[in-house]
Amino acid sequence: MHDVHPLRVYLDTNVLFSASRSANADFLKFWKLARITPVVSPFVLGEIANHIESADHRSRLDELLRQTATVGDGPIDTIPRGIILVEKDRPILASALFARVDYLVTGDFHHFGHLHNTRVLHLNIVSPRGFLTKYASRLIP
Repeated sequence: MHDVHPLRVYLDTNVLFSASRSANADFLKFWKLARITPVVSPFVLGEIANHIESADHRSRLDELLRQTATVGDGPIDTIPRGIILVEKDRPILASALFARVDYLVTGDFHHFGHLHNTRVLHLNIVSPRGFLTKYASRLIP
């Protein structure tokens, strides 16, 4: 598996929240993929802090964050002109672009749906299921 190209994957708030919500969450696979580094920014951490449901949820989130790279929030003007996105989600895209990660993984089909399976500059934008399916061969048993 060492010959596989390493990837950095920015996880939207909904993916991190879902992964940390249950000890059996399917999205925990993002932390079990060879040569893939999950990435978040302070913006995501701020959003998720408002939605933690219990002490166990907090504990699972803290454990995942120990295995997650944190990058700085990107400036909004990092987003190319012509990209239409609601104001509240622009920091997510800006941070992923600014950090030069390979993928932005988001389950927000309402706001990001028109960008799923596209590229913005160097950044591939995909759904969690799409990413996990594409890289299933990297899953560490």
